[in-house]
Amino acid sequence: MNDKPTLKELLDPSNLHYEFPLENKEARFKELVLYVADACVSDPTYSKIKLLKISFHADFESFGIHRQPITGVPYRKLPYGPCPANFSRIQQEMIRDHQIHIHRHRVHDFTSQRLFPLQEPTFQYLTARDTSIVNRWIQFFWNQSAKYVSEYSHGMAWKIAEAGGLIPYESVFISDDPVTFDEVDMVKALAEKYGWKL
Repeated sequence: MNDKPTLKELLDPSNLHYEFPLENKEARFKELVLYVADACVSDPTYSKIKLLKISFHADFESFGIHRQPITGVPYRKLPYGPCPANFSRIQQEMIRDHQIHIHRHRVHDFTSQRLFPLQEPTFQYLTARDTSIVNRWIQFFWNQSAKYVSEYSHGMAWKIAEAGGLIPYESVFISDDPVTFDEVDMVKALAEKYGWKL
């Protein structure tokens, strides 16, 4: 049985997921924050921006591969890239509950924030499958500047959303790569075979 969505299903707005129906989404996200913060402590370029982009890419990659994200929280299009929709409140709750501490320091003309974990993740929600995806994104962004990480996150998923709007998880299926001549030829052949109008 093929569990991949059809093109028609992908293009139907009523089938889009702006958040995912997982239990304890925010508890899952908090555990992810603790995991990433702990794993990135020794990265000299680690910042809150990097943490948020790792969580976005890991959540969306998990959805793309397994049809289920790691946390299921909704993400918004913000100027510096995708961000969990309720992150300000979640961050304040984590500070209040002594889960994280924020260290601020000046980097040129702006203030960088680093979230440090005050406790270890419990792995109540994160699985080995989840952490393998997260670890790939941690390594991918290791030692990369906040500017690079932010610009990298301005892919098609971010571009298709309205400013401040939610980003559908299904946007992970939209490629950031330019269309090749072979792909154009393949679409023309399919159009001719099935009578599609181009």
